[in-house]
Amino acid sequence: MTTALEIDEGLLDAFIGDGSITDVLYVVRSGKEATVYCCRGAAAFGGGLVAAKLYRPLERRNFRNDAIYQTGRDAAMKSRTRRALANKTPHGRDVQYGAWINAEFQTMRMLYAAGADVPEVFSRSNGAILMEYFGDEQAAAPMLNRVSLPREHADKFLRRIIDNITLWLTNHFVHGDLSPYNLLYWDGRIVAIDFPQAVDARINPKARLLLGRDLENVCGYFVKYGIRADALRIANALWANYQAGRL
Repeated sequence: MTTALEIDEGLLDAFIGDGSITDVLYVVRSGKEATVYCCRGAAAFGGGLVAAKLYRPLERRNFRNDAIYQTGRDAAMKSRTRRALANKTPHGRDVQYGAWINAEFQTMRMLYAAGADVPEVFSRSNGAILMEYFGDEQAAAPMLNRVSLPREHADKFLRRIIDNITLWLTNHFVHGDLSPYNLLYWDGRIVAIDFPQAVDARINPKARLLLGRDLENVCGYFVKYGIRADALRIANALWANYQAGRL
């Protein structure tokens, strides 16, 4: 096994051990919550590139104020576990950590199966997710905020993003933190990433608020292309159709 980087805390050991990856090429990005690596996939992936998203260990990770996203996630937990989570005990922090990772994995798996423009997820470990990679061996796909889209096609890209938001809502999900910083542009395609905070629109009372915020962030980005989409109108129409079962 040859690695180009020293791996933080050995969190890639599960993927190395089961033969999913054979080499770690470079850091795609590193943030307060996770670090993403570009890796060489094993034969099961045709030897192509895959992305490994490693979440920060608890003692080094600054969880955002995520109470707005957590409603309903503890429904299947035992009462003792729910109390630990609410009281932020060490066990509760472990539960929070695992739930955050599992939420992203399960959400992306379901949305990919539904045809959404999200990376395919392959597997997960206690602290990481292995998924489809966008980019090449030299560099990762850029975030949308760093891209100048062909002006004549900008409207098409906005429409595609809104179609995805609609598809997510049809499947009861709201991204909750969507912006040009977690939309990637590669080979004429826009792909959404970062779903750990996605909420279930059926049970989270802030889902409508988060839907509106996602659309404001997206529509605001496209103003520089001369497109002035009414985020509030779009959000109201989507939510009304969702509640009426018309999506």
